[in-house]
Amino acid sequence: MGNLLGLLTLIIGTLTLNQFSHGLIIAKTENLKSQARLIANLLGDQATGLGAVATLDEEAAQRILRRVDVPPKARIRLYNKQGKLVSDSALFDDSIETGTLDPIIGEASLTPRPEKIKEKWWIRLQMRIDKWVNNLPVYKNHRQELQRHLQADVKSALNDDIVAGEQYEDDNLIVSVAMPIKPVQNVLGAVIFETSDVDTILASQRQGLTPIILIAILTSILSSLALTLFIALPIRKLARSAEQVLRSTKKSKVIPDLSVRGDEIGDLSLVLRDMTAGMYERIDDIANFASDVAHEIKNPLTSLRSASETLRIAKTPEAREKMIDIIQNDVARMDRLVTDISKASRMDANLARSPSEPLDIEVFLKGIADFYTQTRKETGVDVVFMANPDTTAEPMIVQALESPLGQVLRNLIDNALTFSPKDKEASVRLQACRGEGEDEGKVIVTIDDDGPGILAENLDEIFDRFYTQRPEGAAFGNHSGLGLAICKQIMLAHRGTITVENRKDKKTQKITGARFSLRLPLALQSSSKTNKTHKNQKKHKQ
Repeated sequence: MGNLLGLLTLIIGTLTLNQFSHGLIIAKTENLKSQARLIANLLGDQATGLGAVATLDEEAAQRILRRVDVPPKARIRLYNKQGKLVSDSALFDDSIETGTLDPIIGEASLTPRPEKIKEKWWIRLQMRIDKWVNNLPVYKNHRQELQRHLQADVKSALNDDIVAGEQYEDDNLIVSVAMPIKPVQNVLGAVIFETSDVDTILASQRQGLTPIILIAILTSILSSLALTLFIALPIRKLARSAEQVLRSTKKSKVIPDLSVRGDEIGDLSLVLRDMTAGMYERIDDIANFASDVAHEIKNPLTSLRSASETLRIAKTPEAREKMIDIIQNDVARMDRLVTDISKASRMDANLARSPSEPLDIEVFLKGIADFYTQTRKETGVDVVFMANPDTTAEPMIVQALESPLGQVLRNLIDNALTFSPKDKEASVRLQACRGEGEDEGKVIVTIDDDGPGILAENLDEIFDRFYTQRPEGAAFGNHSGLGLAICKQIMLAHRGTITVENRKDKKTQKITGARFSLRLPLALQSSSKTNKTHKNQKKHKQ
């Protein structure tokens, strides 16, 4: 509709401005002035008589005017000094046309001949538009103000004034010039030179514009229809679907799939579908998280209630001390749960707000291994970084958040240290390598330990919230079961993955430990020089 409105405004403006084209009228007026002045000078030189006093020789003036080539729809009038019409070019045409008359025909043959050419439909349309425009009040008033008064123009010319401009006889536009005939000082008469071809010129121009205007209107209608069908309606459909998703309380995929279009609207539908799926997934996660939190907090609360009730009836100091220890352990467990839950709930917001930076993964792993080496006395197990033997290989740069990624590695290393046997041969090994095949374009970080491994039936559940698998001898309640779940959450935010598997001896197929694998996409590297410089800076920082 907006396209048509703008086009119609332009068309109406063009048509109405052409009704009174000032430029054409001014040019026509100046042309008539020049011709009228030439005729007045010619009459002043050759039709003023031979007496001592200059007078207009009417017969000589008529002979001169008869020789003037008057254009079609133009007219020349000559008035003497008394204001009497002396000559009129409209009366000069005394030629006789000769030819053979058509044969006499009967009344039955008076029907229109089929060979008679009718006016083209767009010409008839243009004539109707012109008639409608001319009947507008503003143009009626304009014609009324410029109605012609011929005698007043003649009188002004005889008073040595030049009258020129547009005038109207009823609804017909006339451009007229009244010029005095003045050989020296005295005015001997007046010449009125007028033409009525301006309307014809404007009409022909508009008739030429009409087919182009109609084609433009048709094109605008078709383009508006195409925009409505292929853009406006699909966007409206997506908007209504999004509104249904917002107002609906049921989980349903109501966003239409328009990806077959292959354009921006198709991309928009995919993004909205992904956003809706992510929203539903987030809702499910919140519901499951709330249920898991309620379940995990309920256990220590139940233990607290039981211990407090038993404390009331405890008879010996040893029994009371035991109940107090249980209460303190449950309170500590609840404190750890609340702290870890708070960290997990804030993790998404922190990951979204923090900007990622290029990170040399090998330098990063070496720094973490060095940190655990300095605190080996507390753990009793070595943390070793297995460097790439190829010293000429380009550094492996990932776009990551240093602090959250470090938290992932620390959680995995701490988990591996918990299950590693406390002997001289046991260790936790860190290694990074470039992926191949399906993992091409990624860096794979592995964390290996020498512990008992993971039960096969628990491999798919180990990253669930509040899942715990305690080694023998570990105190109950010291782990909230959120560490690995937070690791998975951070890896997803980095567009990466985390997996776990058991390492086995190739000969005996005996489990020799667990292996956690992190897969992160490699960042685009501008040049080897830049990467080496970044690596040196990281080494200096470590």
